[in-house]
Amino acid sequence: MAKLDKFITYAYFKDECGLPDHFENEDLEHKIYRAQETLRMLMGDEFYQDYLTNYKAETMTTAYDTLMPYIKQYIAWQAYEYWTQQANFKVTNAGFRVHSEANSQPATDAQMAQIIKDSKYQGSYYKELLVGFLKSHNTDYPLYGYCCNDKAGNGFHISAVKNKHKAPQPYGTYGRGGKCCH
Repeated sequence: MAKLDKFITYAYFKDECGLPDHFENEDLEHKIYRAQETLRMLMGDEFYQDYLTNYKAETMTTAYDTLMPYIKQYIAWQAYEYWTQQANFKVTNAGFRVHSEANSQPATDAQMAQIIKDSKYQGSYYKELLVGFLKSHNTDYPLYGYCCNDKAGNGFHISAVKNKHKAPQPYGTYGRGGKCCH
């Protein structure tokens, strides 16, 4: 995914999640990429690709514009969850290293566990907002395969492959042509 394909900017990510401006954008790039790939899984590939195409071409419909704040918050908080898991570490050629300064110390394992737990909660919260919005406005988003989500409303799920010789679909069977959709 090219840098231009992101739905959020580094500045939005930092502002939304309360990260200091001095963080290097390169350190955030892969976290945003991973978050946007989980968005792709939530939306289904056909819907995601259509949304991305319209976003890049600046031909967004009113329905797509209405969805954008949910997408941006989801991506930011999912990326924050990924960032938090490695916040105490820096990747080097020799492996992971703990960053320390003369007047501070890295968070303890217990402190990091609480911080990670909170970031996962926030990511989950914005995922539920996004999925709930899509489900409640399903007529505006016909490419969204909302019926593929599990009955408890917990987002996507992967079902067992019934045909051993058929290749698994990485993003489920979404869209109008999918088996589980109306």
